[in-house]
Amino acid sequence: MKKEFRDLLVDNIEQSNVLVCGIPLDKNASVGKGASLAPKIIRELSYDLPALDMSGNLLKDTKIFDLGDFYNEDLNSLSEELSEKLFDGNDDKFKLIIGGDHSIAIASEKAFYLKALKENKEPVIIHIDAHPDICDEYHNSKYSHACPIKRALDLGYKDYNITLVGVRGFEAQEIETFKKHPMLDVYKAIDVNKLGIEALLLLLTSKYRDKKYKVYISYDIDANDPSFAPGTGTPEAFGLKSIDVLNLIIGLISSLNVDVMDIVEVSPPLDVNNVTSWLALKTMYEIFHCLENKRGGE
Repeated sequence: MKKEFRDLLVDNIEQSNVLVCGIPLDKNASVGKGASLAPKIIRELSYDLPALDMSGNLLKDTKIFDLGDFYNEDLNSLSEELSEKLFDGNDDKFKLIIGGDHSIAIASEKAFYLKALKENKEPVIIHIDAHPDICDEYHNSKYSHACPIKRALDLGYKDYNITLVGVRGFEAQEIETFKKHPMLDVYKAIDVNKLGIEALLLLLTSKYRDKKYKVYISYDIDANDPSFAPGTGTPEAFGLKSIDVLNLIIGLISSLNVDVMDIVEVSPPLDVNNVTSWLALKTMYEIFHCLENKRGGE
C-alpha cells in the first residue's frame, strides 16, 4: 500500500522532527480558486516521489508526522487551533503548512506571533510573494488573501521585522500603506533579479541572524514566474526563477531560526500536468535535506 511522503512518514508525533498540516481553504481568494485542493494533490503526488533530494541524497533522518487538515473557515478560531495542535509543545519540530489561499497566513502568523512572544523572541515574517498582501480591505473583506501582512501589522508585528521578496503586482492602497511603514523592507522582483540571490541572502541573514529572532517564511507559489508555476490563482508576469526562489528559501532556513513555513496559492485545477504542485513538493524535499544538514551541524 502506498503511503504519502514514502518512507518519511511516522505514526508517532514523538518520533518526528517535521510536522506537516494542510489548510484546504480558498474562500478568500479573489481571482482563481482551487487552492483548497493543494494539500490533497501534493500528498497524492508524494506517493510517487522517492525520498531523496535533487542531488541524490537520501533523506534518511527526516521523520514527518502529518497532522492532517484543518478546515476551520473562521481565521481567529483557526489560529487558536493551530496554536494548540501545531505550535504548543512542538518547539523542536519544523512546521510546514500547505495552503490554501494566502489568507490562511492571517491565522498561522497570529499563532506564531503569540508563540514567539511567550518565548521572548522577536517574531519575523519573510513574505515571498508576487504581491505585498498589505491591503487593509479587499473586495469588502479584511480577511482576503490580499490582507495578511496588513493584519500582521495590526496584530503587533514591527514593520522592520517584515520583509517582502519578489513583489511586482500592487494595489494603489498598498503604496499608501508603504509610506506609513518606511521601515518595512521590500525587495521587488526587479530588485532581486538585479541584486542576485546571494547578495539578498547576505542582507537578510545579517539582519535576522541573532537568536532573539524567530522566523516565519510565508511562500506564495506565485513569487515564481508563471512559466515555472502556472497553477496559481493570481499569476503575475516577470517573476523569479524557481531555482532562485529555492536557493533563497534554503539559504534562509540554513542560516536563521526558521520555525515554520507555509506554501500557499497552489491551485491544481488551474495547473498544467501538476507542474506547480510538483514544484511545491520538490521544494519541500529540498527543505527536508536542508534541515537534515542543519541538525547535523548543530
